[in-house]
Amino acid sequence: MENKIKIAYIFSFIYGYINSLGFIIMNGLFFTFMSGNSVRLGVHIGELNLGTGFRYFSLFLFLIFGAFIGDIIFSYYRKTGMFILLVLELFLFITAVVFSLRYNNAWVVFVPLGIAMGIQNIVNLLIGNSLIGRSFISGIVFNLGMAFSRILQKKSEWGIIRVYLNTWLLFILGAVLGTIMLENSNLCISLILITIVYAYAALLIFRVWKSDKRFLVRMKKNKSKFVV
Repeated sequence: MENKIKIAYIFSFIYGYINSLGFIIMNGLFFTFMSGNSVRLGVHIGELNLGTGFRYFSLFLFLIFGAFIGDIIFSYYRKTGMFILLVLELFLFITAVVFSLRYNNAWVVFVPLGIAMGIQNIVNLLIGNSLIGRSFISGIVFNLGMAFSRILQKKSEWGIIRVYLNTWLLFILGAVLGTIMLENSNLCISLILITIVYAYAALLIFRVWKSDKRFLVRMKKNKSKFVV
């Protein structure tokens, strides 16, 4: 298995896990499904429930800020940018753990997680995973349908089906485990577990970065592909 695919699988698991925590604790709020959150935001504004609406709107700001910071860091610190992003995201996970000890299930616990998810999408794109390993599950399902079509036309191979299915299933597995952890322990322990999982992914990326001399070159090329 290519390292970038393995990293994408871990990231997909993390997204499912974090989304399950937000959904349970914050009453149906998703951390990465902006389509669903946009509908909920509109509904709450229409019902004049501005307090809840502000929570959904603030999540957009957290994700935008995370993506903004991630892009800025890599743009100005090309040689060490990936290392800075990995350390920063780990710091944000640890911050969420610390907040959970003090504030329990309060909204503030999820502020650093929202920023971390924005950074994580940047990291995954820099590695070269344009779709897999990200939170765009609708895109995964759409590409899965297209992949079946292209296999039927003998324009693709079955391996891509396995990759898309694994990405989707690991997202679901993350949500399942996040739910089980939260219902059988507490938010702090749940966050500690996913922080360990992220730390493993960060270590894997760091090892690839150090062992592959062209890793930085490919990151620059990958970044140029998604610049607007």
